[in-house]
Amino acid sequence: MTTDVILLQPVKNLGAEGDKVTVASGYARNFLLPQRLATLATRSNIKQLETLKARRAAREAEELKAQQELADKIAKLTISIAVATGPGGKLFGAVTSSHIAEALAKEGIQVDHHQIEMKQPHHALGTFDVDIRLHPQVTANLKFSIVSKTAPGMEEAVVKEEKAKAKRPRPERGKSKHAEAGAQAKEAKPGAEGKAAKARSDEKKSEKRKER
Repeated sequence: MTTDVILLQPVKNLGAEGDKVTVASGYARNFLLPQRLATLATRSNIKQLETLKARRAAREAEELKAQQELADKIAKLTISIAVATGPGGKLFGAVTSSHIAEALAKEGIQVDHHQIEMKQPHHALGTFDVDIRLHPQVTANLKFSIVSKTAPGMEEAVVKEEKAKAKRPRPERGKSKHAEAGAQAKEAKPGAEGKAAKARSDEKKSEKRKER
């Protein structure tokens, strides 16, 4: 069974005050009527429609004005979103509409991230702008900057370190540390034998001098 009711307040997915709608009898009896969200569409109540419509028009005008003022406030802002970056300013991740909503919240502006019309996440540093749908008749334009929160000079230092590592000679593949140590020992051995041979030669020369 269904029942005709007149909404006294806005109800999501149903209508606003002054709207005459048909709903399930149980829904009207158990929810709309007890919560004073609607009244039965009787002849006497229908006569009150003009009053409800006037109240609705006043409310919607106030909401429109408030959203227009909010749009003007947002248009004057330039928010900064600090992100972690790697060598060359490359972002770790991306900046999304949720990041923008969080940054606006810090400015005392509450906006659902679904209202932010960002076509795709941003993956680079820079200054951008995005539209925010505040109201069916009001769209705000926000400028925002994506900046690095890495300490100044840190990125350059990382780049230099990476370049230095690239220039260092790499050990040959398959060549173990023991093999390298053995090679160094072999290189050192001829030098030691040479010193011993020189010592023996000096002794012989000394003996010959004594015989003379």
